[in-house]
Amino acid sequence: MIETIGPRGHTAGRATTLAACLTFTLGALGGGAVTFGSLALAGSLLQGGDSTAAYLTAAAIAAVGGVLELRGVAILPQVRRQLPEHWRRLMPMPLAAALYGVLLGLGFTTFVLTFGVFALAAIAFAVGDPETGLVIGVAFGLARALPVALVAPIADRDAGIAVTEAMAGRPAIYRGFRAGDGVALLAAAAGLLVVVPAGASRNAVRPAADPAVTGHDVVFQRPDRSGFVRRGGRNVPLPGRDPAAGDGRIAVVDGARIVILSAKDLGEIGSVPADDVDAVAISRRWLAWREHRAGHDSMHARGLADPAHPGPIKRLGRSGQPAQLGRPSVSGNVLVYARATRKQNVIVRRRLAAGHHKRAKGTVMRSRTAGLSNPALRGRKLVYVRTTRRGDVLKLTSLGGHGSGRTLMRTHGTLWSTALTAKRAYVTVISGTGPRQRIVSVGY
Repeated sequence: MIETIGPRGHTAGRATTLAACLTFTLGALGGGAVTFGSLALAGSLLQGGDSTAAYLTAAAIAAVGGVLELRGVAILPQVRRQLPEHWRRLMPMPLAAALYGVLLGLGFTTFVLTFGVFALAAIAFAVGDPETGLVIGVAFGLARALPVALVAPIADRDAGIAVTEAMAGRPAIYRGFRAGDGVALLAAAAGLLVVVPAGASRNAVRPAADPAVTGHDVVFQRPDRSGFVRRGGRNVPLPGRDPAAGDGRIAVVDGARIVILSAKDLGEIGSVPADDVDAVAISRRWLAWREHRAGHDSMHARGLADPAHPGPIKRLGRSGQPAQLGRPSVSGNVLVYARATRKQNVIVRRRLAAGHHKRAKGTVMRSRTAGLSNPALRGRKLVYVRTTRRGDVLKLTSLGGHGSGRTLMRTHGTLWSTALTAKRAYVTVISGTGPRQRIVSVGY
């Protein structure tokens, strides 16, 4: 490949060589992204999300591949096909080089030089995270392209000739790279065993929905909307529906009022009159709730410096059909909720403290193509559900951050309400025709 793209492989000059090196690199990047991204996407569609078993499988694959590389075992199965050399005579060199790069980036269309190709492909499929698959593919394509792109321009000089002769005549170099590959695969296996399974998803409560967390307790509701708190392995009923929790307090809806409870003993410490409430959030400082009346949503909040005597009502927003307001989440003095309209989806941030020196209202993120829903806030960390044509994804980001954030989980079912602790995110997963509801937690 070096000699084909280099100055001695054609008569078009050094500028053509440089152009061919560039197109070769781009082709290899594209080919790698296609191979490993597609395998990861197929894995996500098959398994439907992250799981401990997937990461353990990936770790085992990496370990086996590493051992085979360190022992220098002959690579089987083997693809005996080489690149079609005659393309350079039929096409302009930059175009031929781009196609050569694609074939090398695809990994399995030419001679396989390492068990790492098979191991990475299997790992991408097992983990089933398309974003991880793309990262693997881009790294693989870049590694295949760089030796060619860096050496080809000087292939007619003494330094380039020395490099190519060493590559062709000193097998120990290739053996050394395989050994390094083996060590890297074993390190990847260790990382998958120690780090990633801690972040794999696991069932927290079922059947259940709408999680909230205070301390070590998980507050949730059953499909009939009755509230419970899971404490010490037991589900303790709460005196109301649509429960919320935060900072040692629990709130439930009981008729035309929101009851505030102490999380310690579930004793009532205050209440707020409210009608048509269908979602609540609570912290030590604030109580927020959404009302749904006559097809319209409205958001409200009251201060809880003294739960027995809550502060005045703050009217924070209202939506008319077909717009909708999502479930509220409160952390400290900050409230977040989603707002969906026909034209765009937005996660809104409101600062509840009066006279705060920063902006009272802002937008965390917006999208015209993806659904943004069910945000939950803890400090500056934000978890939410992003919905695209490919399905629902649980994302973690931060206030003031850029981009959509880090993927924590994806599933074939519907992801709904969320909660966030210092180490784990909770989300409601709805699947089947029941629908079947369960709360899943995932570390981050």
